[in-house]
Amino acid sequence: MANRTANKGEAVKYIIVLGLLAALILATLAIWEVRYAPTKDRTSLADYYGVSGKEAALFVNGEKSDTKKAAIVSDGHFYILLDELKDSIDDGYVYDDSGNILRYATDSQVISVNKGDTYYTAGRSQEDLGQKLVITGDGDRTYVAVDFADKFSDFSYKTGKKPYRLVIEKAGYKRKVSSISKDTEIRRFGGPKSRILADVKKGTGITVLQSYGKWSQILTNDGILGCVKDSTIGDISTEKTKKRLAARKYNHIRMKGSVNLVWHQVTNRTANAGIDQVLTDDTGINVVSPTWFRIADNDGGLSDIGSLDYVKKCHDKGVQVWALFSNFENKGVDTTMVLDHTSSRDNLVNNMIAKAIAYNLDGINVDFEQVSTDAKDGYVEFIKELSIKCENNDIILSVDNYSPTASSLHYNRKVQAQYADYLIVMAYDEHYAGGGQAGSNASISFVKKAVSESLKEVPKNQLILGMPFYSRIWKTKDGVLSTETIGMKSESDYIKSHNAQETWQDDLGQNYVEFSEDGATYQLWVEDEKSLALKLGVMKDNSLAGGAFWKEGLESDSVWEIIGKYMK
Repeated sequence: MANRTANKGEAVKYIIVLGLLAALILATLAIWEVRYAPTKDRTSLADYYGVSGKEAALFVNGEKSDTKKAAIVSDGHFYILLDELKDSIDDGYVYDDSGNILRYATDSQVISVNKGDTYYTAGRSQEDLGQKLVITGDGDRTYVAVDFADKFSDFSYKTGKKPYRLVIEKAGYKRKVSSISKDTEIRRFGGPKSRILADVKKGTGITVLQSYGKWSQILTNDGILGCVKDSTIGDISTEKTKKRLAARKYNHIRMKGSVNLVWHQVTNRTANAGIDQVLTDDTGINVVSPTWFRIADNDGGLSDIGSLDYVKKCHDKGVQVWALFSNFENKGVDTTMVLDHTSSRDNLVNNMIAKAIAYNLDGINVDFEQVSTDAKDGYVEFIKELSIKCENNDIILSVDNYSPTASSLHYNRKVQAQYADYLIVMAYDEHYAGGGQAGSNASISFVKKAVSESLKEVPKNQLILGMPFYSRIWKTKDGVLSTETIGMKSESDYIKSHNAQETWQDDLGQNYVEFSEDGATYQLWVEDEKSLALKLGVMKDNSLAGGAFWKEGLESDSVWEIIGKYMK
């Protein structure tokens, strides 16, 4: 009896131990489940992307746009926000809010679309895409049909639904590609405890974006962004998005040999008679640029003091005429308004071409200065549209530019160089009236930098070096700084008349003069034959397209012989 009681006690203890062991196992399993088992919790893609309704998540080259409503769907078609299109894909689109017109220039055609139209015009032809090409979305923001942009900007795209997704890959985009090797889930982050975004099937094409150890961030071809285990990813290879569109061919008209241009400032029609003296004195020039035309009003009209007889005399001497068109003499003209309004810009371009044809001009020289950053799109579009019409009429287009600085980035010399035949860098006004500091007009280091920075954007056979025939006399009296311009031909007499001495400055590549008189200090950084020769050497050493000189009549008598030596 005692043994049976003892055995019964042992059995109870055994059962208790087993119970405790089972409880421990269950507790351990519960802890493992909490800590390590993959969660089944989900987050909707719409919430994750922050889109709803007709909004679409936008991906460009694997990166999701942070812009709210960067893409939308309307009438079953995908549209991309114009600003996003310009910033992320192709900056060539220019929209006129006042006229509701979108413009885009290829290498040979100007594409135009009116908001709400289903067709676009290219020259005299039209093409209807069966959907509105430009629409207005929430907040009056402008959207462009992806199917339209796809015809002119080189990219490929895919779309997805629930929520809407737009995946764009620009030509040349280099990516790591693979496919899902077995059915799995895409999670928000790497790790089994991250919420599920979507289920993904075996064979789904993906781009592998980043590796997180045993997990990787991927983007499916139809726009699901998240993380999967590396074990669910097939073999990875690298590929580039192929170009779909033919390479553009930007044609340029070239002169034989170096361009030797002088600007001839003409202020009235009577002054055109001075061309006889120019052609007599300025030996070796092959281009003269008279200052004949300027914007006259905000509608793109032009003032005109041109002369057919002037052009004929130049042609009889084998000299081309590239008339100058400027924007800054008429203070009543708002250049930004002219360039940004399609109708005014069209009038300006058409008027310029009409003048070139009427006067039998060989070329047009655009000298638009102090263009506001607000007009950057309109200005570049102006150069494009003018270039295309110049080419169609065998007219050389040259564009004057400042020495490259941060303040002139919006002139976009790289795009100018694609369209214009020549760009002239005005390598002077290093120190200028109103600048607040006395100094050289064009030190050799300034000139070298102007050229080297320009060559980062402009091919050397298109770049012309602009050089000055003038200097500035700087006067400081009672702490007040003032300046006046003096021509190269007058400097020697000026220096002698004040019994001043010239001192050569190697670092500046110029002679320097300083003297005091009547309580004032005068400073002059001299432009002469020696300083000009150094600048011409920069032109020659960099194999530039030639030189241009501002302005005729300010030079010394011997300067053309020196110029001729460097133009050979």
